[in-house]
Amino acid sequence: MGGGSEVPPHHVPDIQGEVKMIEDIQSKNEIAVLVTGCGPFPHHSNRNENTSNLITKLLPSHIAAHSTFNPTSYRIKILNPTSADGEYIRVEYAYIRQYIQKLYDEYGDTVHLMLHLGMADGWDFYTVERFAYQEGFTSSWSGWSRSGKGYYCQIEDESGKTAEDITEAEGKGMWLNMPMGLSPSLNVDGVVKKSMEILKVDETETMLAAYEISRRGIDHTAPQDTILGVATRKSANVVPHHEAGSYCCGFIYYESLATSLTRPKRKIHVLFSHVPGESDERSLQRGRGAVLAIIGAACDQMVNQRGAV
Repeated sequence: MGGGSEVPPHHVPDIQGEVKMIEDIQSKNEIAVLVTGCGPFPHHSNRNENTSNLITKLLPSHIAAHSTFNPTSYRIKILNPTSADGEYIRVEYAYIRQYIQKLYDEYGDTVHLMLHLGMADGWDFYTVERFAYQEGFTSSWSGWSRSGKGYYCQIEDESGKTAEDITEAEGKGMWLNMPMGLSPSLNVDGVVKKSMEILKVDETETMLAAYEISRRGIDHTAPQDTILGVATRKSANVVPHHEAGSYCCGFIYYESLATSLTRPKRKIHVLFSHVPGESDERSLQRGRGAVLAIIGAACDQMVNQRGAV
């Protein structure tokens, strides 16, 4: 996998790829979304869990058309390869590069959207990331420029290595011919705006359900997130964020964006979202709602409102 990849004319809208994607969705009456979560990185976070992975375990396999989290007329199918125990994306640069390639090998013909999740411990909001940068990129805002080393080359991963240690066999220099910065083809601001609209609808429905439960007494057959009440998701806040960062989250995003641009198949949209680090039940349910809202908003833009804000 060594050597630079051929650069496609990705600054021009991929009209043909978009048409093929829509035709595939229409023929299947279904939008296929693949979600990934990351594994723990205790050497840096002093934690043996990652909320991005914990949230994937709570996602449904499908979202019905014209439902709270899905404003489209197509059913959304959620593929969740990292939700099983131990199947998360390991926080290791070489592993990530090879894993993303395998992910596209296996799902590139079936998926319409890939949503990658990562954890930002200490944040109290959920993001949709605007940009990802190639290894070696330096910036004044990331704080690494004085060291002489760029993104993914300063902070060691869980194996004690950086992106500089990737070997030829592992894909060294894979994206040398690609731009330093990549962005998703979906309008991030539009996805965020629609996500918040979906969450407000969900909050209203949860409030009504909670009121009905309190009126007639607790119904132990009700969904767990409904029993938890309106506090479960009422404070979820989805915001646009400049970039996915200079550690493995940003690396995952760049790898997936670059791969989606260089595969000669139909269009695959890619997004990255950071989730907070709180792992109590209510916080995870709140995260579940935020992630489902982002999925629904992205799918709505894909099929109904391309470029809308």
